[in-house]
Amino acid sequence: MRGLGNERWGVRFVPLENKSRYLKYIGPRAAEKLLDDTDDLVVGLPDLYPGYSDGQYSHDNLQELKDVQVRLVKQSLQQRVNLVDIENYMTRFCASALKHDLEMLLLATPLHLQSRLKMKNKPHSWQFPPEDQNHNKPPKRVVEELFLRELKQPYRETTDSHAILSKATLADVLFNEAGNEQCPEFRSMLDWVGEKTGIPAYKKSKR
Repeated sequence: MRGLGNERWGVRFVPLENKSRYLKYIGPRAAEKLLDDTDDLVVGLPDLYPGYSDGQYSHDNLQELKDVQVRLVKQSLQQRVNLVDIENYMTRFCASALKHDLEMLLLATPLHLQSRLKMKNKPHSWQFPPEDQNHNKPPKRVVEELFLRELKQPYRETTDSHAILSKATLADVLFNEAGNEQCPEFRSMLDWVGEKTGIPAYKKSKR
């Protein structure tokens, strides 16, 4: 988040390889961080899909995935602290999820995407808000098709996404030109971190 480094907040990303490993280890890993330092905040951001139809990780929607994460972290805390203290630790854990790959952010910045694709008109062939794009054709597939159609070349995830997003502000991503919210779940996570640190991640643009 913009400004966190200047205020001596560090941001560390801990990849857990895939969703199954994430769900296996989020409990102990999050509990460890929450217990090690009372200033630490922990955010869980697994992919929503694919869902799990049975077992202890069963979920098929966003709220169920959040509930699974909360339960797993609480279970790990219960092994180390008194029950009465658990809720205090949990106030520093945010259970969220990425409803799609981060290409949803590219769909949320169509003007910058248009520039990269060298299109005359702004592309718009997807669901609004982009977080709700069809899971049978997620944002990454939409972006890949656009690159092949418009530039006759494959989408290069690292290079192209950086080139597009480096020109956009968080406000550009979170709100469209009319001021409508584009990535509610992503914004909710950023707002949570902003409230906990006292450092807002963005300013809503006046349209």
